This record gives sequence, C-alpha cells and structure tokens, in this order.
Amino acid sequence: MNNKKGLTALVLSGGGSRGAYQAGAWQALAELGIDIDMVTGTSVGAINGAMVCQGDLDLTVKLWKEIETHMVFDVPEGSQPIDYAKEIVINHGAGTAGLRELLEKYIDEDRVRQSSMDYGLVVVETSGFKVHRLFKGDIPHDKIIDYVLASSSVFPAVHACEIDGKDYIDGGYVDVLPIKMAVEKGADRIIAVKLNAMGILDHESFKNAPNLTVIESKWNLGNTLIFDVNNARRIMRLGYLDTMRAFGVLDGTYYAFSKNAFSRTDCRLADACAHIFDMDPAVLYTRSVFMDKLSQSISLSDREMEEALSHVKRMGESLSSAVAFIKDIKNIVSQKTLCFLIADSIKDKGADSIFVSRAAIRLMPEQVAAARFLAKYNLI
Repeated sequence: MNNKKGLTALVLSGGGSRGAYQAGAWQALAELGIDIDMVTGTSVGAINGAMVCQGDLDLTVKLWKEIETHMVFDVPEGSQPIDYAKEIVINHGAGTAGLRELLEKYIDEDRVRQSSMDYGLVVVETSGFKVHRLFKGDIPHDKIIDYVLASSSVFPAVHACEIDGKDYIDGGYVDVLPIKMAVEKGADRIIAVKLNAMGILDHESFKNAPNLTVIESKWNLGNTLIFDVNNARRIMRLGYLDTMRAFGVLDGTYYAFSKNAFSRTDCRLADACAHIFDMDPAVLYTRSVFMDKLSQSISLSDREMEEALSHVKRMGESLSSAVAFIKDIKNIVSQKTLCFLIADSIKDKGADSIFVSRAAIRLMPEQVAAARFLAKYNLI
C-alpha cells in the first residue's frame, strides 16, 4: 500500500496593501487545521510567505493591524496619494528604507531556514528582464530579506533593489501568482490566495495546477499602494470568510452565511438581496441576524417604496410591451426600489407577474433573485 503523503503548497500573489487579505486567509487555514508543506509568493506574497514559513500567525496579524503607507515607502506620515505621486515623479520612485526596517523587524531569516516548510519567491533581474524563482536553499545566507524586498519592489512606483551589484524588481512583472514553482517542487495540492492586482498571471500553470483551491475576493480590496489600518482589518476579515467559504465551512457567494442557514436556492437569493441592499460583507450571517439586518434596511425605505409603487403602476398603463416596461423601470428607480416593485408584483400575480418572464430575468437577474427572496419571506 502506498502511504505517501502529498505535498500542499500555499501560493500567495502580489498585491501590495491587499496582503492583509492573505493574513485573514491564513487565519482560516490554521483554524481548519490544514497543514502547509511549502509556501511560494510574489511581492507582498513573498512577505506574507516568509511569515507563514516561520509560523508567526499572531505576529502577521499584528503587522497588518498597524502598517501604514509612510511605514512602507519613504513619504511623510499623513501623505496623501497626490504626495506619493509627486515622490514617484520627482525621485523616479519612492524609497523603501521603511519597508526594509519592517522586514528586519518581522522576518527572522534563521527561523525561515530552519522551518520544515519550504519557502520560495519570485524576483526579476532588470538586466535582460530575467526571472528568478528561488527557494530558500537557493538564496545566499543573510540575503533572504534582501530578496523579499526585491520581490516587493514595484518599479517604477518604488526604486529597484540592488543585491550584490545587480538590480531586481517585483516578481509580479513575470509571475504574480507563482504556482509553477510550487508544482515543479513537487506540490500536488495548491491553495492559491489571489489578490487580483496588477501583474502577469501564468495562465497555463493556473489552468493545470493539481487539486487547486483558489481564494479570492469578489469585493474591491483597495488601492494596492495605500496602506490603511482600517481597510486592512476589513479585508483581513474578508480573507478569513472567503477561505471558510472556499472549504465549504460557510455558504454564500458575495456574503458569508452560516452553514445551512438557508437552502441552497434561498442562499443564492439571500446573497443577491444582501448585495442590492448594501449589507456588510465582513459579517458572518446566521439566519436570524440576516433577517434582522435586512428588515432594518427595508424599513428605512418604506416611504420610497410606496411612492414608487404608486408611480410605476400609473406609468404601466401607458406602455405597450413587457420589455419596454422593464427597461423604463430600470431607468427611473433605484436598485432597492426596483426589488420592492418586483417583489410586490410577484406576491400579487405569482407566475403571471411580468417580472418572472425570461425577458425580466435576462435583463435584471440579481434584482429578480433578490425580489423573490423578499416575496417568499414576506418582507414587503
């Protein structure tokens, strides 16, 4: 009998300040008891990857809860994006002395090397634009922080990083999500945390990765070059919830629902409803919490709903076709009000409602789904 254990690789993409999301994903993986045999990363993924390799989850969370832009790039505290842009233009990129100081504070090269977990990163040598995919055994001693800094040097936004007389820049210019190096090292299970930032994605390795689980957000994770503690806390939470969803612990698509809070169909409708009503994606919704929050949002829109119902019913008498009616409604009412109108029609006319027609579902699928939820649970 072959009892050989497969190798699980955690692959972390580049994405600057969005790296807080990866810290949240790691929190969930640790809670789920998923063993990681190797970690590969590019740019901020190389930073987080080193922290994963040395096993410092609490320290990583602490880092992301306190890091701000002036601590990463050599700009004054309180600088606005326009100030950072000026720094790039005037000095051909910002300095990274602050980032080096952070790396020296949080990354322990000895612990990285002594870890049973393998660790790799990607850098690009500016001469010949040559890519280097390096595991810790390939990196000279006392140089891991140098190479992590090089992998994070988003030229021309920041200066290139010089190591032993050679200039290196961000690995994302060639491989923003280094699955290939993990597979070539023997990984047969890939967990990829993808930040959807600028960079070259190796589509072939992504498509052919064995046993691939992708963790990525459906929400905007923020400007990659602006480090803000409030946004970091938010997206760290999103990373945690998305990972729990990816492994089937939670339900939902845009939003996180406790397991079996709703049936599969109703969960899809509830997800659409939460999206339309701008509910908080960082909350884990039980059935009761979701219904309470949604009811509160609906109650704030009662007057708007009543006025719209009256207006649209009058307007409908003068329109000759269902498609024209649907298109006109979309142009004159808000998304929330549109859901109220559709739900009211479904409750009143059932299968005869114009809004359950193929045309309506094709033109506004999310609004119809949300309205079906409102009607089914008598929320209007």
